[in-house]
Amino acid sequence: MTPRPKLAIIGLDCAPPELVFDRLAHHMPFVSSLMDRGVHGPMHSTEPPITVPAWSAMMTSLDPGQLGFYGFRNRSAYDYNSLAIATSRAVKEARLWDYLGQAGLKSIVLNVPQTYPPSPINGLMVSGFLAPDTDSQFTFPRGLKLRLDEFCQGEYIIDARNFRTHNKDRLAREINLMTTRRFNLARTLISQEEWDFFMMVEMGPDRMHHGFWRFFDPEHRFYKPGNAYEKVIPDYYARLDREIASLVKAMPADTLIMIVSDHGVQPMQGGFLINEWLCRKGWLSLKKPVTEPGPLKPEMVDWQNTLAWAEGGYYSRIFLNLMDREPQGALAPGKKDIFCLKLSQELEALKGPDQKPLNNRVLNPADSYVELKGLPPDLILYPGDLAWRALSTVGTGCLFSFENDTGPDDANHAPWGIFMAAPKQGSLKTENPLPKDLSLYDVAPTALNWMGQKIPSKMTGRVLFLEKTN
Repeated sequence: MTPRPKLAIIGLDCAPPELVFDRLAHHMPFVSSLMDRGVHGPMHSTEPPITVPAWSAMMTSLDPGQLGFYGFRNRSAYDYNSLAIATSRAVKEARLWDYLGQAGLKSIVLNVPQTYPPSPINGLMVSGFLAPDTDSQFTFPRGLKLRLDEFCQGEYIIDARNFRTHNKDRLAREINLMTTRRFNLARTLISQEEWDFFMMVEMGPDRMHHGFWRFFDPEHRFYKPGNAYEKVIPDYYARLDREIASLVKAMPADTLIMIVSDHGVQPMQGGFLINEWLCRKGWLSLKKPVTEPGPLKPEMVDWQNTLAWAEGGYYSRIFLNLMDREPQGALAPGKKDIFCLKLSQELEALKGPDQKPLNNRVLNPADSYVELKGLPPDLILYPGDLAWRALSTVGTGCLFSFENDTGPDDANHAPWGIFMAAPKQGSLKTENPLPKDLSLYDVAPTALNWMGQKIPSKMTGRVLFLEKTN
């Protein structure tokens, strides 16, 4: 029998094409050699481009509306305080390894977001960074947890602690240590266990970008040349390259390697205080003036005189206070569409602190997704088209801030991540060049096709027909 082709997907959270393909390519000679022998290109993320829902969208080839979650936290009821974290229990659709398991193929899945709590699979799973700690049950099978420290050659690290910190020395050490131990675990498992499909996601690039982008990128507002942390990100990418090279070396000769990311990165220019803006417009009413700046809380709001409020983050979710939907709804349902249009137009016309257009972008979920499951936000705001962060703070008297309200954070997300594919040995070609609109929805159907499996009709992505040439 001809042996089944193996597939290994190495996910680098937040890795952008401009670094991997260009600026830091000389720090990544092994990855560059894969690019030379295979195919590569920028890959568009989800709307919004954020870890949750992007990795699950990639593994299901379904958009956030079809999945029913629109970020880390989602409304679980039409009230004013029910926000639930989207754990693995929120993922109701089969993911790539589920389809392969149904075909009898074995998988090793490490650190993929939204895999906590772990689900039974035909193979092994170590949950992603939403696992609360190493005391939780975050592996399948359960006994795998007992050997992780041995396989990692040190204590297993779920995630870098508090990456929004001023203690940059501690953060850099911890991210590098986390990455080293994660790849130690991966090499051990692929060498000792049977597998047809392997996937890991390394969160280190994301944590590095949020913690050190101002020290690295001359385009950042606070960049100073020659600073003490200027080489932290380049050195980390060089480490990633060595770890990837060592991991691929341990794989069988017939393995197809994919390296992907869920989104890219850009410098964060500052924060837009969306709830302060809504207050100024008269659409959000507070019971009394706020004397101590802080996040908007439901008990602060005069709901009977409020039409809209918002949650902060790398983007903003805006919610309407609708009659017959929210407990104290103030906006008539028949006025919803015209109010959304007015709100969107005014946000998109907004000027920044320099009186130049801020370039806000507003998405209506009804127009952005194939269908709407769960409880979507009424509008999604990208402040400065994601060059700015959304801050939920009220009480500052300002609309803009140059510091984040949840701790130091240097970067925001960008819509283009990376895709590359190459065999461990030989070269790769496609029937046509990679499409310019390559999307992360294309990954799962392409992977299933490579593994000789049928593509479920519900998947929205395309198959990239990859062929080994020698």
